[in-house]
Amino acid sequence: MNAAFLNEWQLYRRGTQLLPIVGLEPRTDSEFDADVAVGEIRIFADTNRPLVALVAEDRRLSGWRIVPVSPFCAPASGRELMAGERVFQLWNATVVSRRFASRSWRVDAISDSDLAEIRGAIAAANPGRVTAGDGVQAKYEREFLVGDGTLIPFAEPRAADLPRFAWMQVSLKIAASLMLCLAAWYVLMTESGPQIVRSWREGFRAVDIAQEDAVIELADAHEVREAPTELAEVDIDFTPPSVTWHGSMPEVVRPPKFADVKGPKVPEGIAKFRLNDEGYKSPLSSPMEVVFLSGGERRSHAPAQGGEFRYAAAVAPLDAPPKVACRLLNGEGGAELELQCEAADGAKVTVMFDSDVVEGYKGGGVTSDGRRMTTRYALMAFSGKSISAESVFVTLIWPAKDGDVRTPVPVGQ
Repeated sequence: MNAAFLNEWQLYRRGTQLLPIVGLEPRTDSEFDADVAVGEIRIFADTNRPLVALVAEDRRLSGWRIVPVSPFCAPASGRELMAGERVFQLWNATVVSRRFASRSWRVDAISDSDLAEIRGAIAAANPGRVTAGDGVQAKYEREFLVGDGTLIPFAEPRAADLPRFAWMQVSLKIAASLMLCLAAWYVLMTESGPQIVRSWREGFRAVDIAQEDAVIELADAHEVREAPTELAEVDIDFTPPSVTWHGSMPEVVRPPKFADVKGPKVPEGIAKFRLNDEGYKSPLSSPMEVVFLSGGERRSHAPAQGGEFRYAAAVAPLDAPPKVACRLLNGEGGAELELQCEAADGAKVTVMFDSDVVEGYKGGGVTSDGRRMTTRYALMAFSGKSISAESVFVTLIWPAKDGDVRTPVPVGQ
């Protein structure tokens, strides 16, 4: 249940009970808005409490279907719908006579879309039934249910409002009643009077008449179900012989893949990204560089040409890790990373950079004399950032007897 509704309900319960209002003719110069139309919100006169409702449907000779407006600003449950600034009691929808509806005042109207949404949700709210139990929702729905106790006939004029010489009309009614009584006494006192009384007594049969009270049909909690919020998944087999297509197969429209969607065209005159112009690579697009220590001069995973790349999956394990030294030097516009590694088949070094500090990097090539290898990277920092040893991550991976071992390499300055 809505927390805002609970707060308003507690404040409402603390207030005093309002006096009943009896429907009377308006005592102002204004008249009723008798021309009722679907979609209007009206205040009705002939009720024992103020009733504001939406005219939802024209039932022709049966009258008008109305949906009362809740006096609270938040829905009490899923059986109520909020449209605009008003909360409509779908469970309280009822049908009133055309005369009752014409004795009202038009205060507002709702849009066609809101009207269609309200009318489409009435059936699922089980109108005319209230929630069972003694909870807050059950008490609220019993108290505000529109029924015989709410809709009252037009009240008779009070005695103070009787026109002049109205006492003559009352006197004539009393005289007519006396004449009827005298006529009945005359019939009973004749010879046929006792026979009429005797026949009436013999034909009398006891009839048990139950007290006519307004019937409220309670709806258990499990009977009031809210509409599903998700679509159920249905698995349909369209392969033969489940379905046989007559004629041509229906055209299947496939949405474009993400790779096929082209981005906006860069206008002419806009300079390209400076990393591409200067040969730098971003750590976001190329997060890792790999240097193989097999004595060759290659830094990628691509196979070597001419027997330079001797790294293979089945290599002899090493007794000790090869020596790797890493230094960070100051360079033009940033820093320079230098790797000096001892050649060893099956070993490799991975280099990664902090993408929050390093904007781009580019390799200066690998030089080797067969026993030692030297690799240099030029690093470019973001504006306002400074590249330090904590911005570079170097790891040595070498084959041992129990498998590959990963050893972090410290970066010196």
